[in-house]
Amino acid sequence: MNHARSAVRLAVATASIALAVSSLGWVPAASASATAAPQIGAIGALPMVKKVKTKITKQPKSATIGRYGTRTSATFTVKAKGTKLRYRWQYQLTGTTTWTSIARATKKSYKAKAADWSAGAKFRVVVKGKKGTAKSKAATLTVLYPTNTPAADAMAQFGLTGITQGIDLSAWQYGISMPSITSWVGGDGFVMLRNGSGSRPINTSFVNPCTKANTTTGSTPITKDCAYAGLADATTNAGRRLGHYWFNGWIAPMDSTPAQSFAGGYTPEQSATQFVTWLLSDGNYTTASTDPLVLDIESGSAWTKTIDGKTKTLKLRAWTSPEALAFLNTVRQQLTSQGYHANLYVYMGANNASSMSNGTYVWTDVAAITRLWVASWGTDNGRIPTALPKTGPWPTWSIWQYTDNARVAGTGVGGLDADIAQADAWTPKS
Repeated sequence: MNHARSAVRLAVATASIALAVSSLGWVPAASASATAAPQIGAIGALPMVKKVKTKITKQPKSATIGRYGTRTSATFTVKAKGTKLRYRWQYQLTGTTTWTSIARATKKSYKAKAADWSAGAKFRVVVKGKKGTAKSKAATLTVLYPTNTPAADAMAQFGLTGITQGIDLSAWQYGISMPSITSWVGGDGFVMLRNGSGSRPINTSFVNPCTKANTTTGSTPITKDCAYAGLADATTNAGRRLGHYWFNGWIAPMDSTPAQSFAGGYTPEQSATQFVTWLLSDGNYTTASTDPLVLDIESGSAWTKTIDGKTKTLKLRAWTSPEALAFLNTVRQQLTSQGYHANLYVYMGANNASSMSNGTYVWTDVAAITRLWVASWGTDNGRIPTALPKTGPWPTWSIWQYTDNARVAGTGVGGLDADIAQADAWTPKS
């Protein structure tokens, strides 16, 4: 046999088979050994990689987010098929026709943040593969900004009537431009003010937010809101309605230390007496007033004290229904006995307002004598949420704090607590 001639025939045959396979769009995977002699019988067993045409199989979807709040970003995602795909996201701003690549946006998804993009920006992705390039459809990013007309928005959205709008303030907003506030709330609007707070334990040092001076709570766990008087005067002088609230605080039932080192033996009734004293001494509340008088029922911070050489930490909890009733009944008794009205309220979150125990609403007894100022923020984007708040045993809310992200131009501050009120919110509960 002529071995040289046989080797040539074998080489020609191998090359012919390889050419045939290649013409079908298949290429053999890398050989385990570049020097191994070709084996005809092994060709059919070699793994093959097919080049797939680049194609978008799922388009990115448009999204709506808020400039502020809990939903301030959106993730655009694309699905594609093909071989060795590469991604490049692009944007197009409103009013332009140019697509511009986004630096480092080279994955299947792109996260767009409200702080980085203007409302109406469009996004697409260009996908490149071994067999072509595909462009996705454009997805639009809608960015919602806080509203300046929450009362009108709520009436249109929920079919309500007589709704007014307001802002609630405390010493944390000391120095705020009140003309800007009173202009924003409108002629029939309102301002809710913190009268005082029991949030700090006794003998606790803190910095006065109005004067920036170091001070202490002393022997009682309460502090008068240092901005209350000035803000109340400005609101009254502008002809806007007022509301007044007391932040629940340290009282004897929540202090587990033997010497009452946190609460100092203070009671809800004593808190109510102090609230009324500061309310009447301010001068803006008269016998003709029907202002909401609110007990703010919320938990507070954890505080640490050294007692007899040992460290003790307690967290300020929200008051219970019996504690709230003790405060509210004392306020009512003291005011009505002096010829004043008592338009009693409680403030709390919607989940707390609707909490239940053994099949009964926790706040049923409180709801019998008060109206409800409820906090329900949705995504907290400075706009009226898409759903009305839960109210538990109250038939409805009287005042609704819908956000802490209201933006009022000219105030010199950022986000503010904003509210809307029903038409009868300044009418005492019968």
